[in-house]
Amino acid sequence: MTSISLRCVAAVLVATSATLLTACGYQEGGASTSPTSANGTASSLAKQAGVLRVGTNAPFVPMEFYAPDGATLAGIDIDLATAVAERLGLKASFSNASWDGLIPALKAGRHDMLASSFGDFPERRKQVTFVDMLKGGIAGIARAADESRYPQPSALCGRKVGVANGSATVAVVDTVSARCLEDGGKAVSAQVFPTDREAVVAVRSGRVDVVLVDRVVAQHLAGTQPQRYAEVLGTIAPDFLYGFAVDENNPALAQAVATALDSLIADGTYAEICAKYGITGGSLVTRATINGDTQ
Repeated sequence: MTSISLRCVAAVLVATSATLLTACGYQEGGASTSPTSANGTASSLAKQAGVLRVGTNAPFVPMEFYAPDGATLAGIDIDLATAVAERLGLKASFSNASWDGLIPALKAGRHDMLASSFGDFPERRKQVTFVDMLKGGIAGIARAADESRYPQPSALCGRKVGVANGSATVAVVDTVSARCLEDGGKAVSAQVFPTDREAVVAVRSGRVDVVLVDRVVAQHLAGTQPQRYAEVLGTIAPDFLYGFAVDENNPALAQAVATALDSLIADGTYAEICAKYGITGGSLVTRATINGDTQ
């Protein structure tokens, strides 16, 4: 699937995030077992011996997408899930499926885990348990030469801002626009596109000034194509957490995944995987959390 003052959009996002953002920071306790002791637990809980069956929904760059060969899945979710499975003595087997069908398929036992840019939102915790692995948020993408023009959300007043249809960015731009008018400025001109991809093409061609997207998308583009794109307005909305999803009735597997993820964080593998896709710094977590979002 997520400001003029950060607080001015917080209420909007809290109300809309569970249904609009694709994928929310902090928990009580991380993993307590060792990676070695977790191996047996994960193996016994996997429905197919030696395999961790992972459901995903590609493409959502940089989280999950197909490599140039059109057959190999890649991305942060994919690489991290593969590494987690390896730490548990398992082999990750991925199934690309429709977004709406992922949680039902998990509940039906067709997947052991989901790795598909899921936000750790309270509404979703009624069905699944999240092992949180990355900080998300909303940010802007501008042309690299225009980066200095957008130090704060009020710089969007009177500008053309691209958003993806049905995403939380629509609510964010509406909130910012309302504040512009309250302060005597010009409204933001929201340009709605079918997907983020079309919106990014529009900012590149100059048809819009800024595009609001999930922050990982902005960081990926700015990190891999710095001559073309810049990330701006990184605090325009509250943060949330991305997590791997496990059936709520399988707490032992969730704990085993958290333990494996903690080991990847500790030895630097986690940071290396994220950096490969341009995601660094404050977007990284320092330890795995279970149902850790407090929003």
